[in-house]
Amino acid sequence: MGFKGDNISAHHRNENSATDFDNANGGILGDSRFTLNYLLKNTGVGDGYRVILGGGITIPSKNTLIKSPFIKINNAHEPHRHFSMSKGTYNTISEIQIYFKQSANPVFIGGNISHEKPIAENEYYYTPQTSFKSVFSVIYKRFDKLDGSLDLSFGIESLSKGYWNGVPSPNSSALILTPSVGYLFSTKKGAIGINIQRPIFLEGSFSAYAGDMDQGTSVWQIVLSFRSMASKLN
Repeated sequence: MGFKGDNISAHHRNENSATDFDNANGGILGDSRFTLNYLLKNTGVGDGYRVILGGGITIPSKNTLIKSPFIKINNAHEPHRHFSMSKGTYNTISEIQIYFKQSANPVFIGGNISHEKPIAENEYYYTPQTSFKSVFSVIYKRFDKLDGSLDLSFGIESLSKGYWNGVPSPNSSALILTPSVGYLFSTKKGAIGINIQRPIFLEGSFSAYAGDMDQGTSVWQIVLSFRSMASKLN
């Protein structure tokens, strides 16, 4: 976060999530996600559906807020931070993926629906948002030397309110649209994917600003992935 003003306030300064602060444990690592998928339906040769059920758990990192940033002392906010890499809770994950495969482009059409919910509040009495997310995507086969494919997708995510000590956290609920484009290509060891995403906040704390401050939010995400069959790694 960059602050170009000269005045001093409770939360306007140059900083990032890597360092500790009055109400935050710093770090560069976010949460870890472990999921298991079950192939419920798989059409072999020819056109047909693929249905996958999944479930798992999110394991938090130590990079989290340790005190509510909304607490006031003598009717004034103490210096605090609002952001961290982790929410600090273990969350359950459930999802379903449904795709239709065909020989002509687009070779895959479909999407997935996922739900992530905290099991309980963390050790600092914070309960983060519950997430409900849906993604629709199409995949176009390139039929080139890299055996590549182009992936276009559009996601929408709804976040419920978060709570500190049972009190709703202001502006914690959100509605986010995420268009993305990706490219997947083959190597001798497996497939490498590059995906660029652009979250757009329709509702919530980043969707609009009050007052006359010159401020804004610009978010881009880059996802790198590697997929391989176990036999190819030998």
